[in-house]
Amino acid sequence: MKGQYFSFDAIIASVIFILALIALLSYWHSIKSFLDFQNDQISMEAIKVSNLMFTPPDPHLACASVERLGLAMSWQDRRLNASAIECAELRGEPWVRKSFDTYYNISLVITNVGDSSATPIELGVPVPDDAENVAKIRRLATVLNDDGTDYLAIVDLSLYN
Repeated sequence: MKGQYFSFDAIIASVIFILALIALLSYWHSIKSFLDFQNDQISMEAIKVSNLMFTPPDPHLACASVERLGLAMSWQDRRLNASAIECAELRGEPWVRKSFDTYYNISLVITNVGDSSATPIELGVPVPDDAENVAKIRRLATVLNDDGTDYLAIVDLSLYN
């Protein structure tokens, strides 16, 4: 009788051990896959572009002669400048892509959070349904208008090819 009881415990322990090992290996595999996805080229490029958005443009140049796009007011004041956003909207998506120094297609949508009826500012075309390798980043920002008022905005950046 004792021998049968011990073998029953050993079988149950072996099953629990195998299930725990499978759970551990599947967790490790999912974490590894997630980290590999985070390190792909388009995700790193999206992070770079989203950081460049919050740098200031050259203050001495007019909209027509700005070579590199930065939407922030200054290095100390990281609120987005409404004039710089309008300049980017006027110059178009190819210029925005060139100024951010990316070879991916770019879609940038800035939406006013406080006023749900406000039309979002869109730079580039919306991401097509059949696009491959899409990296999306959403950031919150404060946009400073020319008259000194500001509003909270959601900045949706998408890179795709």
